[in-house]
Amino acid sequence: MGERRASTKAIGLARRLLAFGLHLLPLAVCLVPLGLSGCGFATVARLSINDPIRQEDIAFIVPGQTTLADVVKHLGAPDELVGLDGGAAVLYHFRDAKYSRVNFGWPARFWLTVSPDLILSAGGLGTDVFEVVFDSRWVVREHAFAKHTSNSSFNPWPF
Repeated sequence: MGERRASTKAIGLARRLLAFGLHLLPLAVCLVPLGLSGCGFATVARLSINDPIRQEDIAFIVPGQTTLADVVKHLGAPDELVGLDGGAAVLYHFRDAKYSRVNFGWPARFWLTVSPDLILSAGGLGTDVFEVVFDSRWVVREHAFAKHTSNSSFNPWPF
């Protein structure tokens, strides 16, 4: 009979602890991501300005036939318009920046009296420019990527 009372008390205690734990679950769900973000263990960021222009996006351009209106309809308004002798050039800029940071010393702050930083970080920035040159009638003369990288080269490891 004594064993039965002890097991009943243990079950009751377990139920109370479980109920108490369920009340803390939303708090834990909010605190865990905060601990892992920002200046915590790891940070990853990416910033893209304008959509990258690919070869498939410019396949419609035919020198001597395509007009400025066609280019703007397919690619949107250009970032820059430059006057040239006997025509003009439009430029489309697109940039992609990436950054990552891992602080391997961050978990040690839970056991040590000091908070050591052992940070490994890396980043990359890619700038691409697509140029379209028009004649005086606003018909495409030529087009090319002035700087065309394969997006920003980014290696998260420094070696």
